[in-house]
Amino acid sequence: MIRPILILVLCAPTVAAVAATGTCSVSGTAYDFGGRPLRAAVVRLIDTQSQRAELLATDAHADYAFADLAPGARYQLDLLSVPTVVTGTHLPTRSVVGKSSAFACAAGQTARDDVRVQVD
Repeated sequence: MIRPILILVLCAPTVAAVAATGTCSVSGTAYDFGGRPLRAAVVRLIDTQSQRAELLATDAHADYAFADLAPGARYQLDLLSVPTVVTGTHLPTRSVVGKSSAFACAAGQTARDDVRVQVD
């Protein structure tokens, strides 16, 4: 009875390490139009195939990091504006003010992709 439990305890870190390398991550920095770091900005990561999205706020250095992503999927980053209330409503909305090109990340890798405010 003790032997199977001991085997599970000893193998658990190996299984966790294999599971962790089966994913990828994306990190980067958000910049304003002038190239200055954009702190407390909202970055949206979109899986372009499933349209699943995740949101993160940048930290004090304007950095963001999305972890545990599906490797091989195509992703895109959007930089969102501060919330504004549209006239006639009470709902705050955000606009996309910057985009990255679509990219993929490989298992066990961290893709680096910065996003900047763009002017059309």
